[in-house]
Amino acid sequence: MSFLSHIWSFKKRLRHDEEGAIVVETAIGLPVLLTTIIGVLEIAHYFFVAAAIENAVLQASRFGITGSNEEGTTREQQVRDIIREQTFGQVNMDTVNIETLVYENFADIGEPEPFIDDNASGSYDEGEDYTDVNGNGQWDADMAISGLGGGGDIVLYRVNYDISSLTGFADWAYRNVSVSATVAVRNEPY
Repeated sequence: MSFLSHIWSFKKRLRHDEEGAIVVETAIGLPVLLTTIIGVLEIAHYFFVAAAIENAVLQASRFGITGSNEEGTTREQQVRDIIREQTFGQVNMDTVNIETLVYENFADIGEPEPFIDDNASGSYDEGEDYTDVNGNGQWDADMAISGLGGGGDIVLYRVNYDISSLTGFADWAYRNVSVSATVAVRNEPY
């Protein structure tokens, strides 16, 4: 048998040989499957934490409108405790940003303190007269007062949190995804 006929017979056997095909198919398909599974878990984790934060803000605002206060703790601490409990340990309370702002009216939310625009620039410039609504001695782009307010006040509850990756797999693509939840309520008269 000549050398050429050995090559042809080897090619013929190789063409019909299926040993090792499963290894090649697994090597191609497994990374795609694992990436898809991890991606689904990451997205599910994001939506779970976002929903938990939304619920936590609603629960905290429900507590806040009553004006109640347990002995030995502040209302602010109770709001933090409610948010911690309602997020099932998925939120790092050291990095979460919880903001409560008090307004007189719903229409005031996010509005700047009124000022007289002497130079018609459309924005507040140093030295222009303004009404110090929140009483802090300076003009502010938001007229709110920090706190939980009193009876009949409008309180805006805002929670911002950067969700980190669940598995660490997607850290090369992004560091954190930010979630924000906001609720505005009127405190009950108390």
